[in-house]
Parts: sequence; structure tokens; C-alpha cells
Amino acid sequence: MATRHILLAEGRPNLQHSLSLMLKQAEYRVSLAGSTGEALALAKTLTNTVEGVDLLIVDLESASLEACRAFMHALSASTLAIPYLVLAEEIHDQAADVLIQHGCLTCITKPFEPETLLRSVHNALDRPASQDGYQSGRKSEKTSAERTANQPG
Repeated sequence: MATRHILLAEGRPNLQHSLSLMLKQAEYRVSLAGSTGEALALAKTLTNTVEGVDLLIVDLESASLEACRAFMHALSASTLAIPYLVLAEEIHDQAADVLIQHGCLTCITKPFEPETLLRSVHNALDRPASQDGYQSGRKSEKTSAERTANQPG
């Protein structure tokens, strides 16, 4: 079985390094981006390779409703349909609801236990492809309306 490929968008180098190391130790391939814009550009490039992207983990420093909408707009404009998880310091219920309605698989509030993130990643990657219409980082016809919110551990 091929190793699953995760694209991690995290702007803080120390946290990016820690999360990357944790994911690599769990035997995932990890590509890094310093921002959501950089991540979406890299995802577009990777979808044209055999690597593809199986999951995007994006850290929204501000999970305000406006920041969430800006991210969703950028993701939609990219024409990519990548399953994604959101990490944030604080996620208000309304913002979490909007993210979930627009395909976010899980919102994880920081700080969190490493097991919380790894469990969420495993659950996201273990989902049947037909369940959400995502195809390894490629644009699909369907969108996900599934809600799977994890609480910090």
C-alpha cells in the first residue's frame, strides 16, 4: 500500500517542523507550505504528478468567520477538491459550521494532543472515496457536507 501524502500549511516554522515530524513518524509523506496560498499553489502542481495530495491540513491562525470564508473562497477558486482539516487557536461555532458545510472534515482547536491530530488524519484518509467525491487532489463534481468535529484531547 502506498504511503498517503499530506500537504501541511503552517506559517510558524517551529510548529510546522513539529507537526511534520509527527506525521512522518506515523509514516505519512508530508509536503510543507508556509501559507494557505502557497499550499493551494503546491497542491495544484502536485495533482499533475503521480504523488497527488490525499489530505490538506491548514492552520488558520484566525478562525474568524471572515478568515474561514476567505480560505474557502481561495480553495474554491483553485478548482481543487482536496479533503482538508483545519487547525486553529479558537474556532467559533458559526465558523466551524461554515467550514464543515463547505467540506472541512474536522476542525481541531489548539492546543491539542498529538493523538487527536493523528486520529483525525487517519479517519480522514480512511474514508471511502465515494463518500465525499474527492479524488486525490483533483476537482470533483460533488462536495462534502459531512460533519466530524473533534474536540481537543
